[in-house]
Amino acid sequence: MPAGTSLSRPSRRHFLAGAAACAAAPWLRLDPAFAQPLSAGPVQVGAFKVTPLLDGLFPLPLAMVPDAASPDGAKLIRAMGAPAAGPLPIPVNAFAVERNGRLILIDAGTGAAGGADLGKVARALAAAGLDRTKVEAVILTHLHVDHAGGTIDAAGKPVFPNAELVVQHSEIEFWMDDGIRSRAPQGMDGYFGAARAVLSAYPKKVRAVNGEVELFSGLKAIPEPGHTPGHMGVMIEDGHNSLLMWADIMHVGPLQFPHPAWSVLFDVNRTQAAETRARMLDRMAVERIPVMGSHLADRGIIEREGAGYHMVAMP
Repeated sequence: MPAGTSLSRPSRRHFLAGAAACAAAPWLRLDPAFAQPLSAGPVQVGAFKVTPLLDGLFPLPLAMVPDAASPDGAKLIRAMGAPAAGPLPIPVNAFAVERNGRLILIDAGTGAAGGADLGKVARALAAAGLDRTKVEAVILTHLHVDHAGGTIDAAGKPVFPNAELVVQHSEIEFWMDDGIRSRAPQGMDGYFGAARAVLSAYPKKVRAVNGEVELFSGLKAIPEPGHTPGHMGVMIEDGHNSLLMWADIMHVGPLQFPHPAWSVLFDVNRTQAAETRARMLDRMAVERIPVMGSHLADRGIIEREGAGYHMVAMP
C-alpha cells in the first residue's frame, strides 16, 4: 500500500457514504436561479494564458458536507442562495494553459461519465478556439472521474490523441492496487474502474512524477495529499507572476473558507485532507499568490478572517 494511504474503518465508512451520495447526485437538479456559470475568464500569468474550461455544475448533495448540518451551515447555505436541503451548485473546472504556441491542460472534466449537465470541457476548449489535437499533455491533479474522465470518450478512446498524461506516482499506485481495491467499500469500485480506464487508454503515454517537481517549464507540481493519496495542485510561474491551481483543496468555498476543518465525505483521508487544506490556506494567505480551483467560481487572493479565511476575487 502506498505510503500515507489509509482505508481504516472511519475512512471506509466515509468513502462508502461519499459513493452513495455521488451516485444519487445525477438525480438532483439545480435551480437555475442560483446555478451560475464560472465567472473567471482567461488570465495572464506572465507569458502564460490560463483559460478556465467549465465542465458544468455538479449538484452536490448536502449530506456530502456533514458539518453543514448545523446553524452555521444553514446560515451559509442561505447566503449562497441554495435550498436549505441542497443540492449545492459546484462548478467543475479544467484549465487550458498556453505559452509560446504550446497547449497543456490541467484536468479534463468528466467526459461522457458526467451526464447531461457535465462533460463540456471539449466544447469549452473549442469555444476558446483551441484544438484538442494540439494538446500535448494533460496534467491530472488526481484520478477522480470529474478530473480525468474527460480524457476518454464513451468508447474509452483517447480524446487527446497527441497528449501524454502526467500524474503523481502515488496516485497511480493507489488506483492500480488490487489489494486496496479489494478492501475498499463496494460503492467505490466504480472509482477504481474509471481511473484504470483512463490510464489504459494512453499506453506508454503516462508520465508518473514524484512530489514537488517541475512538470514543464513554469509549471510545478505541488503535492496536496488527503483528498486522494497523489492529489496535487499546479503552480504556474513566470518571473514574478504566479498562480496556483489548487484542484480539490476544497469543494464548497462558501462553507469551507470560513470553516476549513469541514471536509467532504469522499476525501480518501479526511484528517490529512483537512491538514493539507489548513496548510495551503495559510501559505496562500502569507504568500498572497492568487488561486484558482477545480470547484471555485473565481480566482482570487486568500485572506484570513476570524478563525477562517475568505477569498478576494480578482478580475
